Formats: sequence, structure tokens, C-alpha cells
Amino acid sequence: HAASKPVGVCGEAAADPLLAVVLVGLGATSLSMTPAALAGVRAELLKHTRADAEKLAAAALQAPSAAAAKKAVENALSAEGAA
Repeated sequence: HAASKPVGVCGEAAADPLLAVVLVGLGATSLSMTPAALAGVRAELLKHTRADAEKLAAAALQAPSAAAAKKAVENALSAEGAA
């Protein structure tokens, strides 16, 4: 954002609904995926504000591994749902 450049993500990462939310929270400006993945990703993105996505991205960044990042995001979503 500081350099005013778009950031795009494509492929398997963009097609994962939960990861797509995290990627948007990290600043991705476009996601490219197979048509079969669009509905699931769109549905998940519609559940979250940009602020939500940024919080989930922050939780993922604090984790020591990819598996721990996924768990941290899932736990944050569970906490949101319980609130």
C-alpha cells in the first residue's frame, strides 16, 4: 500500500476461503482462482469486514508455523462467533 502497488494472489491460496480472508487482511487487492472456488470464497469474504480480516491476519502472523496460523485464525473465528 505504501508504494501504491496492487497485490494479487492466485491459485490454491486464493481459492481457500479462510486463507482468502487472511490474504485480504494482509492487503491483497485481488484474488484469482478457478471458477469452482468463487462461490465459497465469496461467501466467506461476505461474512467479514476489512477490520475483521486484518485482525485474523494479525492472529496468523503471530503464529510460529503455518499449522499454528491456521489454528489461530480458526480460534479467533470461534471467539467471534461466541461473542
